[in-house]
Amino acid sequence: MLFIGETIEATTTLARALGVSASESVPQQPPTSSWSWNWRDTLDLWRAGLVDGPPVERVVVCTWPATITPTPVIGLSPEEWRAQVEWPLALWFDALAAAAQRCADGGSIVAVIELPSAIDACGQGAVVTVAEGLLTLVRSLAAREGGRQVRVNAVTTELFTAPAVLTGSPPPLASFPGRVDIEVAGAVQMLGSPDASGLTGAVLRATGGRA
Repeated sequence: MLFIGETIEATTTLARALGVSASESVPQQPPTSSWSWNWRDTLDLWRAGLVDGPPVERVVVCTWPATITPTPVIGLSPEEWRAQVEWPLALWFDALAAAAQRCADGGSIVAVIELPSAIDACGQGAVVTVAEGLLTLVRSLAAREGGRQVRVNAVTTELFTAPAVLTGSPPPLASFPGRVDIEVAGAVQMLGSPDASGLTGAVLRATGGRA
């Protein structure tokens, strides 16, 4: 299994729970004060190095940011928009594209995405924008790679966006928002297993049933 993700405590915990045999860290975000599209070169170089490796049966992609600060989209400055939307989307795109190139025929790719439930999404516009775009990308990759029997699925979480005080009805399972090494890892393992051989383009919400 190849794991592609940020080098933070949560992703390290997930990789350990999955028994990852190989991992690749992602590039650090460029400084917002001097951004231009020249940072595309950084991602191109990183992606080229990532795809230059042997095929693997399973790939997990999890480029969670180190921190998530609730901010209404309308209040984002251009620099914050780049940092919270443009850069994450570009990074995810390259990571998933590289995962598809590294995944062997008949293999499995799982993207682990932070996506708050609609009831918890207030102030999380940037996170939702990125996540919804990624779900479309997962479905697109699933259609593209299906011809060689590669399955592409997603697990969504609320590990970083669950509110301290819940609005509305509580989720059915009291374990919400769950743990990365139990609920999230379990969902990833399920999607990557032969038992899920008929699932592709699917999304599992590992959120204890939060609506």
